[in-house]
Amino acid sequence: RYRRALHSFLISQSGTKLGAVTWEVSRAAGIHTHWQFLPVPSDLIKRGLVEAAFKIEAENEKYPVSFRNKDVGDGTGEKGDFFRVWVWVPGEEDVVNGRRDGEVKGADDEGEVDEKRGKQKCLVVPLNADFRFDLQFGRRVMGKLLGLEARMNWRDCAQTDEEETKDAEAFKEAFKKFDWTLED
Repeated sequence: RYRRALHSFLISQSGTKLGAVTWEVSRAAGIHTHWQFLPVPSDLIKRGLVEAAFKIEAENEKYPVSFRNKDVGDGTGEKGDFFRVWVWVPGEEDVVNGRRDGEVKGADDEGEVDEKRGKQKCLVVPLNADFRFDLQFGRRVMGKLLGLEARMNWRDCAQTDEEETKDAEAFKEAFKKFDWTLED
């Protein structure tokens, strides 16, 4: 639900110029799920460059298994740990019609989901105990793809507390009308 609200927010801010990439590291023994959400130019998604970047980087790093196109829902049905990437791009009709609800209709066998807004693809790679998965993998892939290699490690681009607070407050204000947690 939160991702769909962020998708609606992106449409309101950029029309169809921005899509989104969300990645998740899910560990069965972990204390929480780790997600990161990144708006990206829609053109990168439409041309298949985001999907290709994740697959090629995994291949280059000799991951023991390949990404597969599969929607695993909330992930509770998956056996073991996994890394998941959602790649979403808005549809032209959504900007014309001003849709903002974004309900998911369901996934096909290839992990593609038709939303009322746009198109979403889900890529999953299982993680096994014998393989040391780098938690910065998603950030590194997207940093390379966007030409932001200097920002691939979060430690290299940390903000001051004041900058972070200012950015967080600006986002909260801009996102307010999409934030269902503020509804009465």
